[in-house]
Amino acid sequence: MSGVVGACASKKTLDVITDKPTEEVTPPPVVDDGTINGTKILDGNNVHGLIKDSDGAPVKGVPVTDGYTYVKTDKNGVYQFKADSKATFVYYSLPSGYAIEQTEANSLPSFYRKINPGDKNRNDFTLVKIASSSSFSFAVLGDIHVRDTATSTKFRNGAMKQIGEYFKSNPSAGPVFGVSLGDIINNAKDPDTYAMARGALRSAEYASGKYVPFYTVIGNHDHNARKGDKSQSGTEGFDKGTETDYANIFGPTCYSFNIGRAHFVAIDNYISKAEPNSSSTALSGQGATGLSEDVYKWIVKDLELVDNKAVKMVVVLQHCHVRGFADIPHREDLLDKLSAFNTAYIFSGHAHICETYKYKVTAQSGKPIIERIHGVPMGNFWYSRYNPDGAPAGFYIYNVNGSDFSSWEYRPVHDPSDQMRVYDTNDVYDKTSDWSHQYAWKNNALFAEGNFLIAHIYNGDEDWEVSLEHEGKMKKMTFANQRISDYCVNCHLANDNIEGIRTSWKYHWDNSENWWYIKLDKPASELTGWRVVAKAKFPGSSETIMYTCDKITKKLDEK
Repeated sequence: MSGVVGACASKKTLDVITDKPTEEVTPPPVVDDGTINGTKILDGNNVHGLIKDSDGAPVKGVPVTDGYTYVKTDKNGVYQFKADSKATFVYYSLPSGYAIEQTEANSLPSFYRKINPGDKNRNDFTLVKIASSSSFSFAVLGDIHVRDTATSTKFRNGAMKQIGEYFKSNPSAGPVFGVSLGDIINNAKDPDTYAMARGALRSAEYASGKYVPFYTVIGNHDHNARKGDKSQSGTEGFDKGTETDYANIFGPTCYSFNIGRAHFVAIDNYISKAEPNSSSTALSGQGATGLSEDVYKWIVKDLELVDNKAVKMVVVLQHCHVRGFADIPHREDLLDKLSAFNTAYIFSGHAHICETYKYKVTAQSGKPIIERIHGVPMGNFWYSRYNPDGAPAGFYIYNVNGSDFSSWEYRPVHDPSDQMRVYDTNDVYDKTSDWSHQYAWKNNALFAEGNFLIAHIYNGDEDWEVSLEHEGKMKKMTFANQRISDYCVNCHLANDNIEGIRTSWKYHWDNSENWWYIKLDKPASELTGWRVVAKAKFPGSSETIMYTCDKITKKLDEK
């Protein structure tokens, strides 16, 4: 496929085709008589402004924040407060029924303005009304790791072009948007790399001259630990300043917005604590997953301002996954806050795998809080089309109806129909003479004795119904309920000559939990006239999506 090719040309021109330097939005001159639209600005409140709609009417009750303090606009559409000394932005939480703001210079969401806490800051915002809908669709990306022009081009021509084409063919009932779950760059030491990634993220054209606005989340690789507070090394106080490069391109690291009956809240859940130990180490340096005290206090305020939680869905957008880790700061506190909503989800990246995790904590509907960990569009760091867990490189489409998801799907970049691979557990794959690992299914105790047909269904979870259809009968397959290596993919990554791969790096993989199996009376490769049928089921509806596969995979390639 072809697409817009980006290049990082200079400090002034960040992308030769689409990346003009972002233009600062300068508020119009205001006669300062101490009032705005009939509201008196109190002494000491140096951050203030007016939020109105496209007809000029004030919009009441819009949450506005600097990342520390949170207020709502009054009946005159006015907000005011004293800026925190550490604040760099003022921004609002988009209410339902209004369009996502985009500027000509930057088609990413533009809901914020830069401020100087030491000065008076007036910033007005205009919200454009749209038809309100509780049904809508959006795209989600796992880690991108853009590091240069070549990877930016692959990203544009692959996932971003396909996302644009998807929404051309499948218009959303509500606003069109996307989410990128962090690690947008890959240890780049030049801030221009952030701008290169931004150019790629605003390239999904879904209508003539219209681009999908992508909300972004800061990842551990997006923190520049070389800009941390060295006097606070070893503590979470070091983290301040490490997000500067990211924020200059993408804006606030903690914010929220509302679409239909869904409240989305993006957070920074990586705490950088010390500088990298060498020039080649990740920009994020040494740090930990968790919410800093400032971030936790902010999200508590944000969630408190959401009205009618019991009939709404909340989706937390973060980078680092937290499932299975009980010692992460404020993990249980946050789950408790999320339980006040009708349904609650946590969207994470970081692991580069497809996984669904159900917490024991339930929301008001009685459904468990669910964490969704997202596979990535880059495959194995752009060296291979296969992700570390064996899934193909891809992105997600989520469909919302009311206060829950009616469905979601994983769309592989190279072949959207590629939803599963089926294996014969008697197979043994090639191995190199200098690598001792045996790529054989019999190494797993579950498949050590007997003949099994197994299915790796990338986006599947325990709620799906998976069966082997053979000789006119449907035989239910068993969910493995354990993390299993995809030996065929592991062998491919370790041994095959993948163009451009670094010799010292090639063993990057992880396990997947998305496996089903059935025991047979003969090797699976001897079966004829069969297929595996998977019916996807979703927590928010009775809708199902069916996937099938009728061949056994023996070897992979990159064509």
